[in-house]
Amino acid sequence: MDNDFYLLSAHSSCIEGITLTKRNQHVHITNDNVGFSELKETNSGKANGTESELWVKPIGEFLDRQQWKDHAIAFLLPAEDVTFRKITFPFQERKKVEQALPFELEEELMGDLADSAYSVQVHPMSAQNSEALVLLMGRDRLQQLQQLCLERDLLIRNIDCSAYALFRAKQNEISLLPETQELYQIYLGGDEAFVNTIRDGRLDEIKIFPNRIPEILQQHFPNTKNSLPSFLQSFARVSDGEDHADNDSAHAEAFAQLKEELSWLCAQLTLHLRIKNYSSESQIEMHGIFGPVIKWDGVIFRTRAFPLPEAKTFAERSGESLSFSVQPEAEINDNFTPLPQLETKSPDTLEELMVEAKQREDSDEKTQKDIPDANLNADDEMEEDLNSASELASIDPHSSLLALLERKHWGILGELRKNAEIFLEPHRLSLYHESTPWRRFLRRNRGAVAVAASFMIIIFASFIWQTSTKLDLLQQDIARTERLVQAELRRVLPQTSASGVKAMLIELQEKITRRKDYIENSKRFEKRDYFNLKFLKNISALLDVDAPFQVDSLEYAPERFSLSGTIDSYDRLQILKNNLKEIEEFKDKNIIESNRKSPEGIVYRISIELK
Repeated sequence: MDNDFYLLSAHSSCIEGITLTKRNQHVHITNDNVGFSELKETNSGKANGTESELWVKPIGEFLDRQQWKDHAIAFLLPAEDVTFRKITFPFQERKKVEQALPFELEEELMGDLADSAYSVQVHPMSAQNSEALVLLMGRDRLQQLQQLCLERDLLIRNIDCSAYALFRAKQNEISLLPETQELYQIYLGGDEAFVNTIRDGRLDEIKIFPNRIPEILQQHFPNTKNSLPSFLQSFARVSDGEDHADNDSAHAEAFAQLKEELSWLCAQLTLHLRIKNYSSESQIEMHGIFGPVIKWDGVIFRTRAFPLPEAKTFAERSGESLSFSVQPEAEINDNFTPLPQLETKSPDTLEELMVEAKQREDSDEKTQKDIPDANLNADDEMEEDLNSASELASIDPHSSLLALLERKHWGILGELRKNAEIFLEPHRLSLYHESTPWRRFLRRNRGAVAVAASFMIIIFASFIWQTSTKLDLLQQDIARTERLVQAELRRVLPQTSASGVKAMLIELQEKITRRKDYIENSKRFEKRDYFNLKFLKNISALLDVDAPFQVDSLEYAPERFSLSGTIDSYDRLQILKNNLKEIEEFKDKNIIESNRKSPEGIVYRISIELK
């Protein structure tokens, strides 16, 4: 089964969408839904509901008409519905920026920050500074979109701003703008008008210009589906100040209003570029269906002279009949002679267009002789406008009216159609995205989920009942075992006064500890080595038992051994000295001996240094 995705431009008047299908890892556009929603009198008493409800209602009607459901969807919100802020911080740590950002936003916003959902992207700058780009949208509108998609089983892949999406489309190109230059992305579409200022390769500002163009298109051209080339043909052919037939007065009035709005927008764009200190090194890109209608001459913006020079070529190559006309059919046939389709490459630049117009002028020289002087003057104006436009290097050559031949969308989707798949993926400045479709799964499988939940409740209840039964049986076994243990403990402790098993075990443990200590002392007493007694025994056995030998004092310390007393002869004293040398502890030790005669015998003192 095909994996479908939806991309929707959610402007209140110009709601358009694209259906994308993914096959074999490749994304293809399978359907385009274009046009303006029906104009409704919102000022009447019939319009009930909050502002967010009135905003989201036409989006829901569009989804129902297209029968979009059960897949993923991405929304592009108009720039006027999204608030753009740029705040500079004196530090670069992202966590610190995110912590300080709510306090800064409270000072920047008129309302409460809790009423807005926002996303932020932090760019480190020089001198330990950082710059935070913030996009904010109303939380009530976000909740309305969430509920809208929840009711239709749609998974929100991304909610993005149309102005930032146009900037992302520029970033996705192979040749990006050099970081040393400024770029002004001017968008004039059937839905909105804004200017993106790109500086140092980053989006610096989004300037919005509210206007009546969507309202005019919605009011005068409600049935515009698949008729953008026809509208552009008619609009490009209208001469400035030309009178129209009565049956075309409504369209003529609409075209006049469009030109008036475009002139006002030119004045606003000129003022904006002057405020931004536009320089000749900066670049200007024109986007939107009305981008080719205005031009920048290096000083001001102004609308081009009508009819546009490429109007005839556009009409010949479009191959579509006009859905509405501002001139009688006979007059159109007189002024424009159709040429056969050429198999050569269509001119994409104004220079190629000028060459082709020159060739056509030479080939139609005979026909032009029959054209009134007023039309000849118009042709002169067309050639003059073409020559002047070819000298404007600031305007992208692809912004010519011929670049809109294959265009279907009146709004921002016409600029983003080639890169539609990249806007399905969320990024740091995404206003919202859903990562898991669990709510959609629950809504689509309510019966299965209810049955599974019932089975889970039954299994859980059975588990609890079984566990409770096992616990009761276990408690009974524990009580019976406790009584058996008490009986065995009373046999070991017949004189105990404890009543509980725990107290009896403590008493038994103390008795076992005392018994172990007693046995350990007995074993140590058996193994005790009486070294001093053995040493004295060896000393006393040095002489014969009958020998006259008396010890008055004996000192045995770790450092010294000394022996003093009386003996009957010097020979016995020498024998005592030699026997001391035979003792293991005194071998190779220095023996010092002193003696003197006395009436009782020979008084001696023997000292041995042990260290």
